[in-house]
Amino acid sequence: MSANESSRQASEITVALAGQPNTGKSTVFNFLTGSNQHVGNWPGITVEKKEGRFVQDGISYRVVDLPGTYSLSANSKEEMISRDFVIKQAPDLIVVVVDASQLTRSLYLVAEMMSLGAPMILALNMMDVAEKKGLAIDLDAFEKSIGVPVVPMTASKRIGIDALSESIAERAGVRTPVLETCCNPDGDAGLLQRLQDTIKGYVPEDYRVEWVAQKLLEEDSEIIDLMQKQMDEQEWRSLRKMLPDDNRGAFAVARARYDWIHKILADSVVREKNEVHRSLFDKVATNLLSGTILGMVVTLTGFVLAVIIAFGCVVMIHPLAVDGIQKVQNTVGQSLPLLADFIAQGVIPALSMIFGVSVFIFGIMLFTSFLEDIGYLPRMAYIADMFMSRIGLPGKSFMPLFMGFGCNIASVMGCRVIESTRQRFKTIIISSHVPCPGVMVTVAFMIGIFFGPVAPVIVVAVAVALLVQTYITSRLLDHTVLRGTETGMIMELPPYHMPNWQTIWAHVWRRFTSFVQKAGSLIAFIIAVIWALSYFPNGNMVDSYLAVVGKAFEPLGMLMGMDWKLLTCLFVAFFSKEAALIAIAVLYGIQIEEGALTGLMMDNIFPEVGNDAVGRFLAGNVSQPSALAFIFALLFSIPCYATVGAVYYETKSLKWTIGSVVYYTTLSLVWGIAAYHIGLLFFTS
Repeated sequence: MSANESSRQASEITVALAGQPNTGKSTVFNFLTGSNQHVGNWPGITVEKKEGRFVQDGISYRVVDLPGTYSLSANSKEEMISRDFVIKQAPDLIVVVVDASQLTRSLYLVAEMMSLGAPMILALNMMDVAEKKGLAIDLDAFEKSIGVPVVPMTASKRIGIDALSESIAERAGVRTPVLETCCNPDGDAGLLQRLQDTIKGYVPEDYRVEWVAQKLLEEDSEIIDLMQKQMDEQEWRSLRKMLPDDNRGAFAVARARYDWIHKILADSVVREKNEVHRSLFDKVATNLLSGTILGMVVTLTGFVLAVIIAFGCVVMIHPLAVDGIQKVQNTVGQSLPLLADFIAQGVIPALSMIFGVSVFIFGIMLFTSFLEDIGYLPRMAYIADMFMSRIGLPGKSFMPLFMGFGCNIASVMGCRVIESTRQRFKTIIISSHVPCPGVMVTVAFMIGIFFGPVAPVIVVAVAVALLVQTYITSRLLDHTVLRGTETGMIMELPPYHMPNWQTIWAHVWRRFTSFVQKAGSLIAFIIAVIWALSYFPNGNMVDSYLAVVGKAFEPLGMLMGMDWKLLTCLFVAFFSKEAALIAIAVLYGIQIEEGALTGLMMDNIFPEVGNDAVGRFLAGNVSQPSALAFIFALLFSIPCYATVGAVYYETKSLKWTIGSVVYYTTLSLVWGIAAYHIGLLFFTS
């Protein structure tokens, strides 16, 4: 069928954009669709779905950006989404974006796509990088060997975009040759054909018999389940006996595909003498010792820059916020005192905090997107994987976890760089509880007050508890809600290249605006609730509903040796970990202006409540075992309201958000009780 015939039969032509990570697929998508983009989620799955449109010769094209994936196996939700869309949605055309400088790796996905027999063209991207590496590609021979149209591109410089859109218009709906590979395991010639003969007549209409047979050889879990349902018990048992159970089938399929790839490259790719050897920088970046040091320096640099920018913006807006509070109190304070208090102690502090958090998040997003775009982030993941794998996390989890020491919101948002949904969710739950500066300051303050000479011992105990709990949480998730097989790391690293600021900006701006709209509204709501609980019924925190809640839960607090005041301070930590100190100051009677908690936070940002005064009051009213319980309960308590908002934004799941809150509430109670009773053994109450 010609493109014109296809366009007459369809009001809109659907184009699927596929490719492995780091091939420039996002850049191609952004240039093709421009501002005509929509971002949502795949139905019933918390994986981002990007769609866009463009018009060519009066015909509308719908571009669906499939998740970046290395293959079409059933190893992750991303892979399942991509292959289900190609098989069941039957797009008019698939554009597979490949990295011209990494053809051995990139063409593996092409081989899988071609085995489906779908209409397809190749976008041969990063031609400039391939040239710098000394690779000369004979495009005519390359296209002839593969059997599908090939469009050479350097998308970062917008080279080839117009040619790609023209090729899409020409090839939409045109079937391409099916890649048939002989992939019999060693010592079992003819097995693939026998499998095809056995399953013929049982394969659903959407699937090709040859492709299903290959997937059975690969031990693909979804295809195995599918065929088991299609066949009766005796036939399935007979088929199951034919399948190798020692990965020989999977190796045979992979070997056949790589044989095909190597033949194509041998016929069409020449490695010239001016090949650029591995750079000194890359040798440093991928060395265990120097790469670790470099990664820490780069991460710290980006974090410090984000903090400086955010702090500067907060300093700039603080006088405006204070001035706004004074104007509200002067203009409506007498006639409408409740409204004035709500605006002055609730709305303005909420907007100020959302602004400060958002600026910091924007800086972190920009920094991580830059590292990913230039190709350095995979090097950091490669080095970090040697350590992270010990606790069941991928190397890319390093950046989010490290960022958590600056802000848990940034750590949760930074999990976007992790392709696997399973690993991303695990990292979100764990990184949301890395001790942020608020936790560290409060914990250090409490340790210094109560434990003096033995403070180093307590610090070590805190560090060990964090490491142990991180490991326990990771393994617990693996064996409960996140069961699955680890996909491992792809060790072939993408090349370095100049940053494409247009793509980086579009990516960051889309994520940032979405965060402000969704997480920002949740943050504002929680702040309003905190204001109301700490203000009513008579305008001060000591007699507020928040204090009533603390008194109601005092029997629970006594399990940790905490009276209602200290327990209330633990509740307040949900608003902000630093706010626990202000709550202590108010509830234990330190001289400070009365009012709702949000107002007190705003009034005392510069400077904070005097630590010496708080220390003197605490030492006389709280025992060492109770202080130890408070430290550990705070350490494992619910992340702050803003982090909870970020978790909801990233997971798009109320169940996961509530589940994380319940989990860390339980941890807080367990660690608090354990710390209190251990403290009783070593300290006097």
